Amino acid sequence: MNCFNWLEQWALTCRLSLTQRLHQLANARSPRAFRNRLLLRTQPPGTFGGLIQPWQQQDFEALDPAWTDLAGLEQPAESTTTTPARPIIRRAWIERPRGHAKTSDTAAQIAWILLHARQPLVGLAAAADRDQAALLLEELARLARRNPRLCRSLSFRRHAVTGTAGNATLQVISSDVQSSWGVLPDFIICDELSHWEKPEMWYSLLSSAAKQPRCLLIVLTNAGVGRGWHWQAREAARTSPAWYFSSLDGPHAPWITAAQLAEQQQLLPPSVYDRLWNNSWQHSGGEFITLVEAEACRDPALTRQEAGQPGYTYIAAIDYAEKHDHTAAVVLHREDDRIVVDRLDVVVPTAETPTPVAWVHHWISHIRESFPDVTFVIDEYQLLGTIQSLSSSCHIHRFPFAAGRGNHALAVNLRRLIIQQQLSWYPGCGQLPDSPTRDDLETELASLLLRQSPSGNCRIDHRSTTGFHDDRSFALGAACLHAINQQSQSDFLELTPPSSTGHFQF
Repeated sequence: MNCFNWLEQWALTCRLSLTQRLHQLANARSPRAFRNRLLLRTQPPGTFGGLIQPWQQQDFEALDPAWTDLAGLEQPAESTTTTPARPIIRRAWIERPRGHAKTSDTAAQIAWILLHARQPLVGLAAAADRDQAALLLEELARLARRNPRLCRSLSFRRHAVTGTAGNATLQVISSDVQSSWGVLPDFIICDELSHWEKPEMWYSLLSSAAKQPRCLLIVLTNAGVGRGWHWQAREAARTSPAWYFSSLDGPHAPWITAAQLAEQQQLLPPSVYDRLWNNSWQHSGGEFITLVEAEACRDPALTRQEAGQPGYTYIAAIDYAEKHDHTAAVVLHREDDRIVVDRLDVVVPTAETPTPVAWVHHWISHIRESFPDVTFVIDEYQLLGTIQSLSSSCHIHRFPFAAGRGNHALAVNLRRLIIQQQLSWYPGCGQLPDSPTRDDLETELASLLLRQSPSGNCRIDHRSTTGFHDDRSFALGAACLHAINQQSQSDFLELTPPSSTGHFQF
């Protein structure tokens, strides 16, 4: 070999070595390498790379090229040599059942871009309410605490997270259409889109993404209800070649046990369970219970009680409304393995005769005198003056909402008692006075819907059509929940909603 050929061969070797080194460097900085090193909050502790499921890996691999390009980094060698070149996908609709790590997986991707961006970037994470918006920040914070060496450069503020050298920032917004118009984010996360009540924020973020050629837009959601704008957006994403569409059919996560699913199936209405855990879109909202289920709690041997009996502890609950809704007041007690309704009083206001607060004061005074050892459960935001005036002579418990968890516990507990027939009432219980048709507790319960917030909390609600109410059910539910909590404080804790991120957490 002459000197020229040797020099040529040496230069080629140097170029190959440099290329290999660049590929190795790109691979080491890739989103996949970052995930493989992340420690998860499992027992025993494991790494993301060792525990990742195939359906998670598929979603990650579809979006990794877009994240890498957005960061200003070279694509990993494995992406360029083993698969043919294809356009980078910058739109994704990811639909998974409840508990399937939507938030955890997104936190891993956002942490990577915040730590590895070579250029200034601004990202937006949008959610329907503050509770849901906070979940992503909480996941990022847990990730950073679990992986201090990998994530030490993340800086947390109240509604934002900033990465290395301040190059990239994530801002979190919720139901704030005003702030979402006119922004030019580099990446957008729309969290639990199927729970957004109005489409304006979706329209503003979608149009903002179109203004930035390299903007990455990701929708994370559970299946929704109806065929409105949520469904239309889903179908547009599903049929568009520019979108990556992924919908997981039924529970696949190994950390969700059969026992947990059986419990959820027992507690939730079929349509709600089908939507949350089977990830199946529903044509309408989930009914709370059926009329047959409500009527099964009617005990012909019971009668309305005007006074209590010695030896029992009574609970009275009031749901007060002055003008637009009914006022409902219930008294009940525990008896062996069931809860028995003693009386349910309802006041219907009119435009000319609203329900005065004095009625509540009189009712409480009468029940206190007629029923021994009685505790009154009252909405913590209602009747503050009455509570203050009677607190010295009555045992009053304020019903705690606690960011929706009180409503969730009330709804789930009431439905469980009815389904398992551990709640009984007398015939005609709660019948509206002077009503020409049947309008009692049973018909009201059968008309209710079970609604779920993006953060996972459920609540009972009446239909928007005129003539439907939920006041009797709410008063009954608050009293029943207090009765259960008196028996065992742990029962309330078991009724709190499960984590929306599932077991696969950092």
